[in-house]
Amino acid sequence: MANSEAIDDVGINKLKVMKTKANIGIALVITFAVTFVLGIILHLKSHGIIVQPRGTLKAVHWVAGYAMTVLLCIHWSEFRKMLKALRKRFRWFYVDTWLLIVLFIATLLTGTVKLLTPVKIPHLGLWHYAVGIAMSITAIIHLVRGLPAWNRLRKRKEEF
Repeated sequence: MANSEAIDDVGINKLKVMKTKANIGIALVITFAVTFVLGIILHLKSHGIIVQPRGTLKAVHWVAGYAMTVLLCIHWSEFRKMLKALRKRFRWFYVDTWLLIVLFIATLLTGTVKLLTPVKIPHLGLWHYAVGIAMSITAIIHLVRGLPAWNRLRKRKEEF
C-alpha cells in the first residue's frame, strides 16, 4: 500500500510541474501578444497615426516586455535540458530556438537603450521595431513547431 501511495505522490508531483510549466507558457504567450500588439500600435506614429493615450500604451508595452523577459528566463530554465537533448534529433528546433534567443536579446537591448537614453538616438526605434518583428516571427515559428512536440510529451507522461 505504501508503494502505491509513493507512486501516486510522484504522479501528482509530475502533474503539478506540468501545470506550472503550462501556466508559465500561457503567461508567456499572453505577455508576448500584448507586447507585440502594443509595439505595432506605437509604431504607427511613424506613419502619422497617433493612438492615445500614448504614454499609457508605452508604459504597458514596457511592463509587458519586461514581464515577458522574466517569464522567458523561467521558461528557458525549465526547458534547457530538453533543448540539449533535442539538439541531435531535431536540429531545426535547436537552431530556431537559438535564433529566437539572439533576436530576443537584441530586441531587449534596443528597447532598454531606447527607454533609458536621455537623448533620442536616430533610427534606434526603427531598429527596435525591425528586430522585434523578426523576433516575433521566430517566436511564432517556435511556438507552432514546439507545441505538437510538447503535447506528445505531455500525453506520454500521462500514461505513467
